[in-house]
Amino acid sequence: MAEGRTQEATVFCIGWASDTSNAHFGEWMKAVDEVTAINQQHFDLAVRDGRGALTTRAPLAGAALLLTAGLTVLGLRRRLAEFR
Repeated sequence: MAEGRTQEATVFCIGWASDTSNAHFGEWMKAVDEVTAINQQHFDLAVRDGRGALTTRAPLAGAALLLTAGLTVLGLRRRLAEFR
């Protein structure tokens, strides 16, 4: 069935006419680029929101950690003194 159609196959594979492989690939790449741009926008927004959350929550989390450590030391002092 495909015998003798080497020239047609070559033109399909390397041509840029609207009905050739490269044209179809170009359309596909354009669609991929559009999707990538949408995803990049959402990623950039998520990073910005995440950094904004870090600037407000990180100091609070650090303070809570220090408070917890301090209260733990105070609570364990009596118990640790039993082992001296």
